[in-house]
Parts: sequence; structure tokens; C-alpha cells
Amino acid sequence: MLLYSQQKALSVAPMGDELVMMDVLQDQYLGLDTTATHIWGLLATPISVDELVIQLMLTFDVQENDCRRDVEDFLQQLVDRKLVEVNAAA
Repeated sequence: MLLYSQQKALSVAPMGDELVMMDVLQDQYLGLDTTATHIWGLLATPISVDELVIQLMLTFDVQENDCRRDVEDFLQQLVDRKLVEVNAAA
């Protein structure tokens, strides 16, 4: 099982209910909406896709299949931008 967690070398600034993330080394920034900001908060400690889906379903009115698809897509975007770390569970 893979665990995802925040890349700690980022600058993150709140803007209302949203976040703006800057990676000065890669000269890129990303704005996160409310849902993505919630996911980012859950990534403060290593967490699996399954646990993310469970936590989001407890918070938002979303079907499991839709939630899983959206979480996997979002995590892949974060991985592609090197904004999260991915490690195998011990």
C-alpha cells in the first residue's frame, strides 16, 4: 500500500478557505479549492488513498467511486508536480 504525504519544502499560504502553494525550486505555484485544501490537510501525515476516501466521504456528500476517482486524479497531479511524497507502508 502506498502512503502519500505533503512535500515539506513548499511555501503554503491560506487565502480564505483555499490555499496557494509555491515551489520556488521549480518556479511553480498551485491554487487549491476548498476540497483540495481539505485533502492537503489530510496529507500532513502519511495517508493511503483508501483512508483519504473514507475521510472525505465522512466530510462531503460524495459517492465512493466518484470520490476515489477524483482523489486518485488529484494525487497524480500532485505527484507529477512533485508536491507530495509517496512511500510504501511499512
